[in-house]
Amino acid sequence: MAEGNMAVAQEWLAYAEADLGVAKHLFRTYQPKPLQIICFHCQQAAEKAVKAVIVLMGSQGGLPKKHDLFLLLKQIQNMISIEEKFYDYADMLSPYGVAMRYPNELPLEERHAEMAINMAREFFEWTKDIITPKAASDH
Repeated sequence: MAEGNMAVAQEWLAYAEADLGVAKHLFRTYQPKPLQIICFHCQQAAEKAVKAVIVLMGSQGGLPKKHDLFLLLKQIQNMISIEEKFYDYADMLSPYGVAMRYPNELPLEERHAEMAINMAREFFEWTKDIITPKAASDH
């Protein structure tokens, strides 16, 4: 693993953390809750977290310009152990990356946003655990 990959992976992880922070902030502070925007940022957080791992692992084919979390996970599934729940989360979060760009594309309730935040948080924590220990051991 090249040290340059680590720096880029950490940058992707920071972007993921920012998207997750925005989603949580909007959920806590805005009324009415902008559910579409919250869910979009959750998908973005998960996508950027997975892309951090793709960058770190040096996945064959490089970093894809795709937004389907399931396909992104498949790109690294032979390099790292992925819990089955993340494939389920990927199926649930991926539509938020595209459909939320168009008004009324997906009907949402507050519970959907809560679930999206929890799934995005789990994606972030999982990828952080992959990247952070390696960062500490590289120095």
